[in-house]
Amino acid sequence: MNRAIDWFARNGVAANLLMLLLLLGGGAAAFTTVQEVFPEFSLDSVQIQVTYPGGSPEEVEQSIVRRIEDRIEGVEGIDRILGTATENSGVVTAELKRGTDLSRARTDIKSEVDRITAFPEEAEQPIVTEVTNRQQALQIALYGDASERTLKELAQRVKDDLTRNPQISFVRIGGVRDYEISVEASREALRKYGMRLAEVSRIVREGSLDLPGGSVETDEEEIVIRTEGQNYTKEDFEDIVALTRDDGTKVRLGEVASIQDGFAENSDLITRFNGEPAAILNVFRTGQEQVLDIEETVKTYLDDDLQASLPAGVQAAIWQNQAESLRSRLNLLIENGILGLFLVVLTLTLFLAPRLAFWTSVGIFLSFTGTFILMQYLDVSINLLSLFGFILSIGIVVDDAIVVGENVYAEQEGTGDPLEASIRGTQRVGIPVIFAVLTTVAAFSPLLFIGGTIGKFLGDIPTIVIIVLLLSLVEVLLILPYHLSERPDQEPGTPTLPIRTLNRVRRWVAAQLWTFVRGPLTTALRFATRHYGVTLVAGVSVLFISFSFASNGYIGFSFFPSVQGKLVTAQLEMPVGTTPEATERMTARLQETGYEAIEALEAKAGQDLVENVYVAVGRQPQANSDPGAGGFTATQANVAEVSFEMIDPEERDITSAQFEERWRAETGRVPSARSLSFTANVVSVGKPVSVELSAPTPDKLDRTVAAVQDSLARFGGVFDIKSDQEQGKRELELSMKPGARTLGLSLNDLAGQVRAAFFGLESYRLQRGQNEVRVYTRLPDDQRNSIEDLSDYRIRTAAGAQVPLEEVADVSFGYSPSQINRQDGRRVVTVTADVDPGVTTGNAVKASLQSSVLPNIQRAIPGATFTFGGQQRQQRKAQSALVIGFLLALFAIYALLAIPFRSYLQPLVIMSTIPFGWIGALLGHLMLDIQLGLLSIYGIVGLSGVIVNDALVMLDFANEERAEGRDWPDALVRAGQMRFRPILLTSLTTFLGLFPIIVEQSVQAQFLIPMAVSLGVGIVFGTAVLMMIVPSIAMFQDRAVGWVQTRLLGYDEPVKHFGPYEERHAGDPSA
Repeated sequence: MNRAIDWFARNGVAANLLMLLLLLGGGAAAFTTVQEVFPEFSLDSVQIQVTYPGGSPEEVEQSIVRRIEDRIEGVEGIDRILGTATENSGVVTAELKRGTDLSRARTDIKSEVDRITAFPEEAEQPIVTEVTNRQQALQIALYGDASERTLKELAQRVKDDLTRNPQISFVRIGGVRDYEISVEASREALRKYGMRLAEVSRIVREGSLDLPGGSVETDEEEIVIRTEGQNYTKEDFEDIVALTRDDGTKVRLGEVASIQDGFAENSDLITRFNGEPAAILNVFRTGQEQVLDIEETVKTYLDDDLQASLPAGVQAAIWQNQAESLRSRLNLLIENGILGLFLVVLTLTLFLAPRLAFWTSVGIFLSFTGTFILMQYLDVSINLLSLFGFILSIGIVVDDAIVVGENVYAEQEGTGDPLEASIRGTQRVGIPVIFAVLTTVAAFSPLLFIGGTIGKFLGDIPTIVIIVLLLSLVEVLLILPYHLSERPDQEPGTPTLPIRTLNRVRRWVAAQLWTFVRGPLTTALRFATRHYGVTLVAGVSVLFISFSFASNGYIGFSFFPSVQGKLVTAQLEMPVGTTPEATERMTARLQETGYEAIEALEAKAGQDLVENVYVAVGRQPQANSDPGAGGFTATQANVAEVSFEMIDPEERDITSAQFEERWRAETGRVPSARSLSFTANVVSVGKPVSVELSAPTPDKLDRTVAAVQDSLARFGGVFDIKSDQEQGKRELELSMKPGARTLGLSLNDLAGQVRAAFFGLESYRLQRGQNEVRVYTRLPDDQRNSIEDLSDYRIRTAAGAQVPLEEVADVSFGYSPSQINRQDGRRVVTVTADVDPGVTTGNAVKASLQSSVLPNIQRAIPGATFTFGGQQRQQRKAQSALVIGFLLALFAIYALLAIPFRSYLQPLVIMSTIPFGWIGALLGHLMLDIQLGLLSIYGIVGLSGVIVNDALVMLDFANEERAEGRDWPDALVRAGQMRFRPILLTSLTTFLGLFPIIVEQSVQAQFLIPMAVSLGVGIVFGTAVLMMIVPSIAMFQDRAVGWVQTRLLGYDEPVKHFGPYEERHAGDPSA
């Protein structure tokens, strides 16, 4: 390494070319790196979805979900299997173990599913997909006083126009139902013409056809033969010949049935935007497309092309604009980053020469630009988390530059060749700097391997920090020495006023620093080395007091902080069986109470707070989702969502959480609703309380769920308690009478005729433009919507006779659940709840449930089992990986310290300072009233790395001083005096680099503050503790080793340790 440092310092062209490579390559890469709000990643899950039109949840569970579960449970790499059975559809999700090859697992699962031959005849082909957290770049709402068909056709036109643009490749239409053609033949018409619905369906299918018929070849050309008879419109279907009488007359389908060319009857979607019917277009970012470019393209299209051609009364608006969020967050972090960088440069300028401060700042810039090159290869995007990784790096990355620069600066203060001084100064600290950076990299490495969704979500932070650190090492050892090798000559003439002022300030700072070092610091260092026992006891006492603040609840714990945005959403669930119209009426009440809440807040704020209001009946959640939001959401008439989009958080004083709280209070309890919850969070990793329950029988499961809900209701600060268990819809169950078989009827005949009448027979599907349209044959709506219609319905026997349904089947009432959830082959019900962080935490509630509540329930209900999901599951995954990762990291740090120190014990001295560094992080959380959480741990990891670096440099200098003949106490005092300036600079630059984030009031930066406080505030306290603790522990270790060697091992005198400076000591004549 010394040769490389020497060669690059003497070959300025090579150093400058390396600098240009990082600068230009990184600059070019920065413009092509993908930009997004949050990172997009795979959820390590494979999903199998099977549509079964007309199937009840229990039928779907038995005939689809269980068969898929049984088939795929043997596939290698599956962690757990989740199943969901709803009306008309079944979904099975296979969650994979960490490290499983996703593409191979997907192939294996698909091949197993394809072998299933026992699916119902009406079930569609299984769709096997990988689950990702892909989120749209933005949504376009087309809304106004127009029909559903008008809105859908307009949405299709907008989709076609947008996807023709090279910036956009994927747009999906939502909020409107699929087209459907319904051929409705009344009972009277069927009797009149002696037909059954199955026959009508066959006639429709066979009367609609486009079929190639080969070709004929003439002498000059080949002519294709084609039979054309495909029907597309209502008139086409009405013109199909249904019957030909004996006299040759024809009966058209229009005489037998009424043709309805409309929308899917079995879809319960209702969408409103600002109170008007709406269609929503979801515009996604794919591949290398940029969110900001997509937004610009869409805005240009809406303003220049679409507005002029919109039908009367229809408007277009951008909704859920992720680009806007990205821009504001990018600007926020970039502004804070630049401010932090400015404070760092200013600090360096005050303590060091301006030239050294300048080149150190250039080093930070080079490390950052070079990182963009590697981001391209590691598939890391520019997003909120990777940007914070850069900000976190500002303080840490200057450490090695300060140590090298300050050492070169000290060498150049003497006389001699500046180039030689630069090389000598860099080489002297080269090894400690390399190992200091590697120990920090080792400390951050476990964060790369945190399991679960949350690990992938936050994984960009340690990735960026590690890349920046490694590149800073290259810059500081190979580029910086050359730029510091020339001492600038004094310019002739009198310096300008700003220069004179700066020089005076610098001299004053240097004088004050030297006064402090010679006075209070030296006194403290001598006390620490002479009375090391007292110092250690005091340090340990402060450490215990700090940890007691956390263990006794003075510092709260929240696994993942809330991130508020522009949307405040109410998610409503009505009793099963509620019609979409009734659900919509309840959303009107929610809108009313929302407007009442917002009006009160607007009066207080003196400004408009809401931009848009979105209502979706039949599907949730849509607006606010977690990082793992991917996959399947069933359409259900009894669920809805009402979302208020507030103005940008930077333009208002009222927070989303305040509106959420006011809205909840204005709405109060809604007796008719099964559940109602409110949220203002952009990012959620699951509910704070989530208990997954299972029991041997449905009755025991019901009792278990009720007991858990009752228990949760007694906790203070717990609200929005709900379960995904439902009583279900009432259902009419048919069983065939024994006498029916004498009429030639089979159970299949009976079920088929009833299904055809009341659900419909899918005749076929036609492609009309870009839409696939299903054609159903069924009874008219007024003949299949009451119990009397079922009683009146006649079953046609094999002989052609028609008998009332009640003569061939018994009819009884029952209940069918609207959704069945399964986990690893058994039914589960999940009870969830939210908590008020000011009163309690999810962990506290979980601890109470686990210790007393749930065991009592298990004793009362034998066979009941429980596991914790939601945040708790993510927390378990993260903790298990963190524990193993940190144990490995500690060993790696130990090894990286032991090698340069050539000692087994001195690395323990350095590592024992790590817990003392946490004192500042805990006190920072206490003073600023911030809860500890996963992000705090990220900051504490960074803090540990800086503390280790400072301790390493200090102890290395002490070893060098000892090798040159100083006593160990004097060497430690001298090391503290000489290394105080770089250690102080490291602490100040780390703190000031993060200071803008710590004091940031923006809502969008709040969830990053715990990380900034852990590192920024922690390092300020940590430095003071470090200066006392390192000499104390080093003295204790030296004296303890000496006592063991002389008292127990019989040495005449203790063996002194000089670390890597043994050779220098051996060559010293005075040794």
